[in-house]
Amino acid sequence: MEYVFKTNDLCKKYGSFSALTDLNMEIPKGAIYGFVGKNGAGKTTLIRLLCGLQSPTSGSFELMGVANDSKNISKVRRRLGAVVEAPAIYKELSARSNLIQQCLMLGLPDYSRVDELLELVGLSNTGNKKARKFSLGMRQRLGLAVALCGDPDFIILDEPTNGLDPQGIIEIRELIIKLNREKGITFLISSHILDELARMATHYGFIDKGKIVRQMSAEELRKECRKSVRIKVNDTSLLVKVLEEKELEYKVIDDSSVDMFAEITFSELAKECEKVGCTIISMEEHEESLEAFYLSLLGGSTNA
Repeated sequence: MEYVFKTNDLCKKYGSFSALTDLNMEIPKGAIYGFVGKNGAGKTTLIRLLCGLQSPTSGSFELMGVANDSKNISKVRRRLGAVVEAPAIYKELSARSNLIQQCLMLGLPDYSRVDELLELVGLSNTGNKKARKFSLGMRQRLGLAVALCGDPDFIILDEPTNGLDPQGIIEIRELIIKLNREKGITFLISSHILDELARMATHYGFIDKGKIVRQMSAEELRKECRKSVRIKVNDTSLLVKVLEEKELEYKVIDDSSVDMFAEITFSELAKECEKVGCTIISMEEHEESLEAFYLSLLGGSTNA
């Protein structure tokens, strides 16, 4: 498999604090790689190293096949685009002028792609409207257009849907998927909104305390997200008694719901429940979400 980014025992220290410790990860070419971890887990540090804003303390990485200590690493970074924290745009300029400025900074010979990029991100009709008057979603799309000016093969997005309304989230998601499928661009996306990430990611990397604790494809995640039967009853304590007696695995969700991780027919369960005075209100299949998987893997809050 070909990778756009690969690390080997990557470490980064700030004094006595280790932000990254022997980190190993691989981002396949053409992937939408969801980068998941708590605040302080090391996500931002890794992104800074990748973008060349900082250097590793030890270990190494390869970006599009070029080693981090190679004299060609600066050249290969020109094929890298990034929107980290807030989009780097000039708020007093129009969308078109922002892209022209980026072309000038990159030393591009002409602005032939500017109008194409505006059309691609849905900003072709903004005219002379200044970016400061754009909605947050429009600014995010403009930030993506700026990142696309250099025709990158790999784009890093840090919280691309943070603060957006539902429509803005949908627009950014569809744009990322479109760029991935039609342009073949690889994405590394760090996001707190795990359910949204699950709608577009093809691969995942889970980081905790500066180490990658798990990497997997979306298909592997789907297989591991445990399927259960969610049972609603009048009294969960009575249902738990039945499940305990039959040695079936379960998890109490709330006062009226229990997830059962076992196969048993409705009639058999209903018969056992009737014996203890438990009434089944409903039973339905339920699949574990990315958020639930993340919590079971790393523990703690969902402050990813």
